[in-house]
Amino acid sequence: MINEELAAAISQAASAALLRIGRIYEEEGWLHHALTPYLKIVAYYPESEEAEAAVDRLVAIAGIFEEKRQFHMALSVYDRLERAARFQRWNGHQVTPEGDIL
Repeated sequence: MINEELAAAISQAASAALLRIGRIYEEEGWLHHALTPYLKIVAYYPESEEAEAAVDRLVAIAGIFEEKRQFHMALSVYDRLERAARFQRWNGHQVTPEGDIL
């Protein structure tokens, strides 16, 4: 079994890597692709230092979609952000935002 210190280091490295991946996608102009790593940070690493930055980037991307008058995309980003924020673990099992135990 992994000790807590190692688990924390792995989580920190994973959330930092996901944030970097999202930023690279954004720099390339691939906003749709940037959503996934940011959403994973919010869902799986909500207590990480990168979580706030991921939320900020998601809101910024939704704003870009709004400016482009792609309102359906902006709403989709907000909806996915809300679902990712509600993702949690229950008794060792994953629980979807809808409440289904995986």
